[in-house]
Amino acid sequence: MNLGLNGKRAIVTGGSRGIGFAVATTLAAEGADVALAGRDLAALERAAATIASVPLRGWPHSPTRRSASSSRRKCSDTCAALARSHRT
Repeated sequence: MNLGLNGKRAIVTGGSRGIGFAVATTLAAEGADVALAGRDLAALERAAATIASVPLRGWPHSPTRRSASSSRRKCSDTCAALARSHRT
C-alpha cells in the first residue's frame, strides 16, 4: 500500500505492543519517522529496535510519573528528534 507518508512524522502511544506496535510498524513501513510512547521503556526500546531493523527509524519515549514538567520535557525532546530527522 502507498499511503504517501514518506518523510512524515508520527507519535504512536502504546507503541510497544499490540495495535500500537502494528500501527507504528505500518507507518514506518510507509516511510514515516515514528516515535513510540508508552509506560514500559524496555518494551519500547525493543519495539524501536525491531522497527529500526526494517531499516526504518523509531524512538522510544516513556513518560515519567515523577512530574508533569519532566513528562513535557521528554515529549518535547521526542518531538525535537522527529523534527531533526525530517531535516536530514
